[in-house]
Amino acid sequence: MKRGILAVMVSTVLFLVAAPAFAAGGYVGLEGGAVWLPDLKISGPGGSGELSTDTGYSIGAVGGYNFGTYRLEGEFSWRSNDNKEVSAFGLSAPAGGETTAWALMVNGYYDFRMVSPKVYPYLGAGIGGASVSENLEDPTVGGQKVIDDDDFVFAYQFIAGIAFDVSKEFTMALDYRYFATTDPSFEVIGTGGQKIDGEYSSHNVMLTLRYNF
Repeated sequence: MKRGILAVMVSTVLFLVAAPAFAAGGYVGLEGGAVWLPDLKISGPGGSGELSTDTGYSIGAVGGYNFGTYRLEGEFSWRSNDNKEVSAFGLSAPAGGETTAWALMVNGYYDFRMVSPKVYPYLGAGIGGASVSENLEDPTVGGQKVIDDDDFVFAYQFIAGIAFDVSKEFTMALDYRYFATTDPSFEVIGTGGQKIDGEYSSHNVMLTLRYNF
């Protein structure tokens, strides 16, 4: 029992001593992947409903600094999903247009390099702001716009993934991200400024290629 505890303590100390030895430095990268939006709830004076969307995509760019096991980065991303259907009061109708969001985030990561110096899991989280845009069209009347508005709101995300150091210069990473914002509001066209409240929360699978300086 004591030997086991001693082995754990020795391993922990060795890891803490070795942690700074992992390469530190700046990096830049490009990212892209798929975006799934659960049915978005919308509500206003006339009642509430849901908007469903097709699977969408995300692209972005990152730049940050690797401290060895910790990383801090800035991220710019763009997400887009085509609208599919609006449901309210037990009725459904096709929907056109798209739901989009661009975001500026500050992300922090912890790389579990004790697993392997070249292939390692990581966890991260980020906060920032996002401009959520709703371009809702009615395809039954020639694509007439119902909503064409955007709102800048607080955004946050949680990240879990695995990275592979292809070489000293290049790292490839695959992760899952839960990206969400506080509820945006959108003006309904032709209602004299009447607004509805929406929501934005997404599930993302992202592939990132980083260049390490």
